[in-house]
Amino acid sequence: MKTWQRRLLLGLGYALLFLVAFLVFLYLAFPWDRATRYAEAALAKALDMDVHIGSIEPSWFTGLELTDVTLRARKPDRQGHLRSLHADRVLARASAGTLFGGDIDVDFTLEMMGGKVEGQYYRAQKDSRIVASLEGLSPNEVTFLREMVGLPIRGGLSGRIDVTLRDHKFAKAAGTIEIAARNVVVGDGKARIKLKVKPQYAELQEFLDREDQGVALPPMTVGTVTLKARVTQGVARLSQFEAASEHIEFKGEGELILTDPVTASTSAIYIMYKLTEAYESLDSEARAMMENMRTSPVYRRALRTDGFFGFCLTGVLRERVRPLPTRDGCPDRPVPEPPAPGVPGAPPPAPAPTIISGAGFVDPAGTAWPHPGPEAGCRPRGGRAMPGRLHRGTPSRLPDPHGALAARPLGSPVPSGIAPEVA
Repeated sequence: MKTWQRRLLLGLGYALLFLVAFLVFLYLAFPWDRATRYAEAALAKALDMDVHIGSIEPSWFTGLELTDVTLRARKPDRQGHLRSLHADRVLARASAGTLFGGDIDVDFTLEMMGGKVEGQYYRAQKDSRIVASLEGLSPNEVTFLREMVGLPIRGGLSGRIDVTLRDHKFAKAAGTIEIAARNVVVGDGKARIKLKVKPQYAELQEFLDREDQGVALPPMTVGTVTLKARVTQGVARLSQFEAASEHIEFKGEGELILTDPVTASTSAIYIMYKLTEAYESLDSEARAMMENMRTSPVYRRALRTDGFFGFCLTGVLRERVRPLPTRDGCPDRPVPEPPAPGVPGAPPPAPAPTIISGAGFVDPAGTAWPHPGPEAGCRPRGGRAMPGRLHRGTPSRLPDPHGALAARPLGSPVPSGIAPEVA
């Protein structure tokens, strides 16, 4: 071997030794805790949700492994619960071209919901593309579905998603979604359907949540539920959503309006279902439930002329998707959910009005409703206005800088220096 060849091999050996030593040092000394906090902040900003990551570790040279990843909504639903999504393990591996400044090309694997999601994320200069395959996911892990049904759901979700994001925005997405849930069975004969009441009846709800309360229905065989949707201009329209078995007939239509971030997308999906006579004849609990459904005011609003019950699944994905009983499908625009009492962002309860004889009433906010004149057509029986009664009139705003109105005795006249100003 010539001298220059030995020197070349020696130089390459030193370079390789330096590279290996550098990688080992980087692996041992890299601040992975700080990287975890940075990833949490970046994902929280992108998804508009609270993000918790248990740990981040390297996976070979171009990959990262995240464990115990939880996404949690920032706004509670009407029951005060925060929606969440959990993944036991997330593995992301970038291509060599990505590391050297080329287009982003990342393969990912998510172990979640009892199954696995594998796919690829590709980002070019103008567009992005997401291709993912679902295998073995449990429908019982879909929070809003489990809460809406109220019973455990067995089965397996599988499918494929292929979506292209124009200008990297979900609001301009285009592609296809195909998902199938096979061997679906609702209920196990032991779990009970729990009745839900309004939040202000907390003691009653505590009683209804006891294990011995509720209705234990026999298992309902649903079979295979097929969902197909075509995404155009950020709207995923259902082309097929149906299931049929000896116990239930099910079908659906509508759309999912995608926005950025995707967790803020809005559902406007109309589902229709009808339980068969075969299921009703299984036992007395099933017959009693069917009778209650036929007489319930809620289900009577949902009962269609074809015998199906119809509900519109409306709401924001990260907050709450609620079923609204309706015979005629979803409205043109999803109905917004009013904030619940005690939830951040909810308006304070209106103060109780103070009745004032002969002068309408004044509430603590200073809004007065005077008695109308004879031309207003607001007269009680007898044809004359009655002192102390509350009548309709035009709201007026009374300036009360010194608290003269709030402090005066009931029935006393309004001080002469205060004149109402019509708002």
